[in-house]
Amino acid sequence: MLTRLTAVLSLTVALLVLSVGTASAQAPECGRLGENGVCTVTITPTGTPPGARPVSNPGDGGAASSCVTDAGLAVPCTEPNLGTWSNALQCYLRRMAPQPPASDPGWAGRFPDGAVYYCIQAVGPGVFGAGTLVWLPAPPTETISPEEAARAVVRRMDLRAADIGIVPDDKPGSIGAVGAPVYMWTAPGPATFGPQVLTAAAGGVTITATAKVERIVWSMGDGTSVTCRTPGTVYQDRYGFNDSPDCGHRYTQTSADKPNNAYPIVATSFWVVDWTGPGGSSGQITLDLVSRTNIVVGELQALVTN
Repeated sequence: MLTRLTAVLSLTVALLVLSVGTASAQAPECGRLGENGVCTVTITPTGTPPGARPVSNPGDGGAASSCVTDAGLAVPCTEPNLGTWSNALQCYLRRMAPQPPASDPGWAGRFPDGAVYYCIQAVGPGVFGAGTLVWLPAPPTETISPEEAARAVVRRMDLRAADIGIVPDDKPGSIGAVGAPVYMWTAPGPATFGPQVLTAAAGGVTITATAKVERIVWSMGDGTSVTCRTPGTVYQDRYGFNDSPDCGHRYTQTSADKPNNAYPIVATSFWVVDWTGPGGSSGQITLDLVSRTNIVVGELQALVTN
């Protein structure tokens, strides 16, 4: 008598297939849904962008003066007798009145475009150095604070939600089983996990920002969540039914009672951006970016045939 053990999935699947692939990550969210899989943070000099929140250890970038010297000295942004402070030029700018003649070297050969300004440096509190002449194409504008400049620099960084990889993946015919290991990962890289470094200027303030994902929290659709502090491990056939070493899950129930018979998966990437600016200013900005996918989980039953 020949005995055979046949495994069948209750969701009318004849064979349990644990296929490997990368689910198509949907557009991330920064408080609101982004576009094209990239979170675009809108930053203005006086506001807080959606999804960007200052956290602990703001350093001098929080309530610090908008106007600082490279030595870290806070100075008034305007002085009645000196003009408007420029973080970029590190001096007060005051338009010469009257303007010098066209032959004056202060024009640097650009007459009659722009204007010539006195550039007066701040040596210490209430102490100012001798002025020099500089040419500017347009009047100086109000200086923004290091924190505001940092937010503007973060806007230029290519920071995205997780590029989801999961087994079983989100495609027709790919079905997992209750009790079987689920592997989750993201394609590692500067845009999806970090680190990513950008040095740039905004409003005359130069900022160096370093961004990396602190953790990815996976909401598994069954009321549980998994926190992963690595990009995760890509599943390979040789792993069999072994758990993921760093980012995995096992379901205890099928997804039959869920919409479309699938568990909704939400992966939230928690980006941390540390920044430094002039005069020792520093701070931290966080971004929470979201990707989504779905997976189907069935029940593995054993049938014994004589």
